[in-house]
Amino acid sequence: MTKEEAVAELDERGFAVLKDALTPDQANALRDCSVELAAEERAAGSEHIYHDGKSQRVWSLVNKGRIYEEMIQLPQVLELQQHLLGDDCVLSSFTVNLIGPGAPAGSLHADYPVASFPKPLPLGAFYSNTIYVLDDFTEENGATLMVPGSYKRGYGPDPEKQYDDVVKISASKGDIVIFHGATWHASGANNSERERMILLGYFCRSFIKPQQDNFKLVSPEVVERATPTLKRLLGYDCQSGLRA
Repeated sequence: MTKEEAVAELDERGFAVLKDALTPDQANALRDCSVELAAEERAAGSEHIYHDGKSQRVWSLVNKGRIYEEMIQLPQVLELQQHLLGDDCVLSSFTVNLIGPGAPAGSLHADYPVASFPKPLPLGAFYSNTIYVLDDFTEENGATLMVPGSYKRGYGPDPEKQYDDVVKISASKGDIVIFHGATWHASGANNSERERMILLGYFCRSFIKPQQDNFKLVSPEVVERATPTLKRLLGYDCQSGLRA
């Protein structure tokens, strides 16, 4: 998919699937590193568990390996995030999401805090997401659900209502999915016997408080070797002078 095609998909449907955006070596290395990080946090008793104890999240990936520094700066990711959020967009958070066997489906939602904005919601994005697919999305393991074009409706979904225009995202290991933060979405139930892993890069406009304060959390060693692009994503362009 060309950049122009991806932009058209984002503007029309609120999401775009970039097929084979990662090489097999990149996808395998990301998965192996992420499995190791999750295991280390479980062994240390510091893991973040959600989905009724069925799933695990690992935070602050930029701090946890050069491969993550590289992946959050992929040009095909940033050019679409900048289309949605402006050239000065920043990283809000970057996580491993490990959806375990038996994890329940999530409810349709627009990303916080967009859903709490006055109605009608603005068409322009304030937040947007990047899913790095590290396991094939299947009927059994809980493919991500989305409602095409829903960001244009000006309101969030009613949790008590069933919608007949929900689609399951068709994606394979190595694909990348980018979507507008106000696009209604949810994780599907994992009814398989195997975990499903993604990385989730969450971006926001530069004037919005990020989910994690990367400017303060990222180690000096990472900052010292960071590219100008990574420094901008970590907030150095919009918070210059605040860190000694």
